[in-house]
Amino acid sequence: MVDAARPVMPWLCTLVMLTVTACSTPDRPPEPAPTPTTPIPAPQLDVSRYLSDPCSGVPANLSSRLGLRSRKSSHSKIIINAGDQAECQLTTGPPLTAAAAVRFYPHARPLTLVFGPGSGIKPTTVAGYPAGEWIQSTGADGSFTSCQYIVDIAETQGFGTLYNGPSGEPIETSCAHAKELADSVIAAIPR
Repeated sequence: MVDAARPVMPWLCTLVMLTVTACSTPDRPPEPAPTPTTPIPAPQLDVSRYLSDPCSGVPANLSSRLGLRSRKSSHSKIIINAGDQAECQLTTGPPLTAAAAVRFYPHARPLTLVFGPGSGIKPTTVAGYPAGEWIQSTGADGSFTSCQYIVDIAETQGFGTLYNGPSGEPIETSCAHAKELADSVIAAIPR
């Protein structure tokens, strides 16, 4: 079972990981990191409309299909130097078996802030936008599984999705849900 505080904990772990992982190991060459000047290859999107009501940026039909019926907005800052941030926290409700979060960054490209040597983030794309997949917990120790997608969608904007699945759920399933959330958020942003 997932603790109700868990949806926020991986975001806090992000901050700790950024502080601890400043260099690469000698066995692994550094991965090329996106920079704030790397162009966005797809049409730029704007998530600033979701700052006051982050849950309005998460399609209700998807969260319902994933069994994440409870929605709560949060406005805490998770990534320092990323400006204003807003998060929609999603849970299955009692009994709590899964949780997710979608965090909007209307003033920063979050991927450029967290990606780099030693970060553990695998470069990928979501709907043509630069992204990173970050496995935070495989659940091998009996805890929840946790996978995050971080996406840059404009020169100064982005968002992240996080999915915490129940213990024993394959990490591939949790990552598929995190990516599905990211795809759905991009599809729902007005052009």
